[in-house]
Amino acid sequence: MSESASNSRRQSAIRYIAYVSGMSEKQAELLIDQLEKQKSPLPGQPENRFKNGMDQHQMLRLLYAAIDSAEEMILITDARDRIGDEKIIYVNKGLEKVTGYSREELIGENPRIFQGPDTEPETIERLRERLSAGKRFEGETFNYRKDGSKYRVRWSIDPIKNSDGEITHFISVQQDVTPQWEQKERLEKIVEERESLLKEIHHRVKNNLAVITGLLELQSANTNSEETQNILTESINRIQSIATLHEKLYETGDYSNISLPDYISGLLHYLIQTMNAEGRDITLDTDIADITLPVTRAVPLALILNELVTNSYKHGFEGRDEGHIWVSLNEDSGNLVLTVADDGAGLPDDLEIEQLQSLGLRLISTLCTQLEGEYTFTDRDPGTKFRLVFPLSV
Repeated sequence: MSESASNSRRQSAIRYIAYVSGMSEKQAELLIDQLEKQKSPLPGQPENRFKNGMDQHQMLRLLYAAIDSAEEMILITDARDRIGDEKIIYVNKGLEKVTGYSREELIGENPRIFQGPDTEPETIERLRERLSAGKRFEGETFNYRKDGSKYRVRWSIDPIKNSDGEITHFISVQQDVTPQWEQKERLEKIVEERESLLKEIHHRVKNNLAVITGLLELQSANTNSEETQNILTESINRIQSIATLHEKLYETGDYSNISLPDYISGLLHYLIQTMNAEGRDITLDTDIADITLPVTRAVPLALILNELVTNSYKHGFEGRDEGHIWVSLNEDSGNLVLTVADDGAGLPDDLEIEQLQSLGLRLISTLCTQLEGEYTFTDRDPGTKFRLVFPLSV
């Protein structure tokens, strides 16, 4: 036997023992090494006996009994000139048990006897390609029992070569994995139903927020009080910051996390458009890192941004038609750093942020605590700078 053919048969044996025993291929190789060491004759024994006293015929019967009683399905075919024309020459009891065919019914048949309508053609084509190249095949598909019922099979096929390196047979080891496949299908269906439900929830939330926004806009149009109009506009902007998030979640299909660059850019664009509708020219520059946040952290962050940009517009540029706002959000050593600055009037010298009772600043303080962050307001001459540092994850 050539060295390459011997190595090929040895590797096939290693893979088979590892497959049926559950051990690693390294452990199977060590086992074969031990068996090969036993093959040397004892003093006074003929050459064809193993150290355990068994001759080659006895060892062959033992191996046959082991294969025949294995729980896995094992099938051996001959080799033909064209892959796909092989005939079955052996099946073990495990295969009879799963398929319902007797050994007598299968010997001489083509393995296609197990195929049916749901057998994946692409898997069979890959099988042909691998075996035609003399390589091992592994795959999974549907096979059919004698009674016509289908089962999910995971199987491998190895070529068996003679001493000249020619393929003479194929051995297939198969497992019925129908229970595992059915469980996987159930889980995928549950996930699909959950995603569909979440999509519908976000869609309804977005629509409900749009209705609330419409009602507030209607109320704002029907009042002559400037103070009331301002309060309603601020409420509309807060609702819009949440509605924009739900809209983005609905569009992307990811209902747990949101990409901040798109979300924040869309939100700030809406705010600036709303503010500049009065004929003012407030410009905005953004620097938002490519970061994804869970929804539970993105909502308070968006509300903080809404309050800060609104405050800059209302108080920083009071009496001015032009101004500039800068917004940046970047990662630094596991933290997110949000900076909002403007070139407006700045903070009064005697202002104590902690003592202010406005709803906007109370919201900022509460939301920063929710994010487990620390914030500061400072003068930047001209203008005001807000800085918030909070952990990327908790």
